[in-house]
Amino acid sequence: MSGMFSLLRCMFLCLVAIPSLRAQTPILVSPSDKLLGVVDTIIISGNNKTRDYVILDEMTVKPGDTVSEESLLYDQNRIYGLGLFTRVDIQYDSLPGVRFLFVDVNERWYIIPFPIFGFRDGDPQRPFYGAGLLHNNVGGKNQKLYASAVAGNDPSASLSFSDPLFDPENRLFYSASLSFNRVRNKSEIEAARSGQFDEYHYGIDATLGKRYTIMQAAAGSVGFRAVDVSPWEPGRTVSPRGKDRYIVATLSYAYDSRDLYEYASSGDYLGGFLTKSGFGESSISFTRFGADLRHYAPLPFECTFASRLTGSIVAGGAIPTYEHVYFGYQEQLRGWYRTVFEGEDLAGINLELRRFILSPRVFRVNSLPIPEEFTVWKFGISVAVFANAGTTWFRGDKLTWTSIQSGYGAGIHWLLPYSYVMRTEYAWNQFGQGQFILDFRASI
Repeated sequence: MSGMFSLLRCMFLCLVAIPSLRAQTPILVSPSDKLLGVVDTIIISGNNKTRDYVILDEMTVKPGDTVSEESLLYDQNRIYGLGLFTRVDIQYDSLPGVRFLFVDVNERWYIIPFPIFGFRDGDPQRPFYGAGLLHNNVGGKNQKLYASAVAGNDPSASLSFSDPLFDPENRLFYSASLSFNRVRNKSEIEAARSGQFDEYHYGIDATLGKRYTIMQAAAGSVGFRAVDVSPWEPGRTVSPRGKDRYIVATLSYAYDSRDLYEYASSGDYLGGFLTKSGFGESSISFTRFGADLRHYAPLPFECTFASRLTGSIVAGGAIPTYEHVYFGYQEQLRGWYRTVFEGEDLAGINLELRRFILSPRVFRVNSLPIPEEFTVWKFGISVAVFANAGTTWFRGDKLTWTSIQSGYGAGIHWLLPYSYVMRTEYAWNQFGQGQFILDFRASI
């Protein structure tokens, strides 16, 4: 265990060494970076539907800036991260009297009914399936209109609309949603005590937020929750009738300088939230705090060091089982991948060293009888070594080193078209027990 203690201390020191976050857009120039020149104007092409401002608002480079190859690659990844384009190219050029950036894109197909298939919590043994309708770019403004119906594991239905910049002058965004989920109980403690049961979740939410800079945003949301369980047992809901009805409000903040959201190679992410459940209208009354801190540092030999620290703490009244937190579902510990650790609070840390063996690149497939929007595919392959540790606990529990679970290993990460990531890995826990991992999400 002494080796694991040293590993945890190293993890902590790596995270606290993250550079201080800056409110201003960073100057993405390293000593070895090649400066290209000053930009007088930015020209955008290929965006037949998308408004120019959607692309310009995501770029750190503005007219009058001196650009480098590194800053153009950074902006290229940020534009691709909008999820609106299958290809993004940025070139610097000049003509007598003018120096410009030429941004050329291929748009995705925006209005599409589509099948839904996936694996709950990345677990291939828990498939779900259904159908949805998505308009990914309403009015060319990056607005999202989404409706879905899903069967299989944890069936659900939802309807949502969001506008990431409905007031460009004040940089305001909003969203609204309706949702229903039938969730199989995740609490193994409760299942062992009184048997399995289903939870029925109904929700309505509205969010209003402000994007202060290209990298910083804050939001407030308010909603209403209804949770029913069948059959009822004490602890499954706070209400003795098995039906919780309560108002929920959340304040959140995010700083995000990552170059590519689904698989970042540089930048930072700092997210935090405070959620209050219950305002005197029901027996529900508790508050949850949460934070998610990530750092991506480019290293020599085309490597990236990725790190993440996450935590969730609850305070207040009684906590029903559906508000417990877990490792083993959405959050997982490699080395203990399908083992469920349950509590009211959670803390975890994750380190990963990556290197691309096939840098992300775009391929055009013209031989298939498919619409043009589906002919541009992006692929990449990365190898990684990793270590992680975490724990969950209930209020009043005494935390010790032995309550921390940890693991380490290596694997291959596959970057697939349309922003999908598949991971094939092998991990060992602190007791030397190994396991193969197949997951369809990035780990950090």
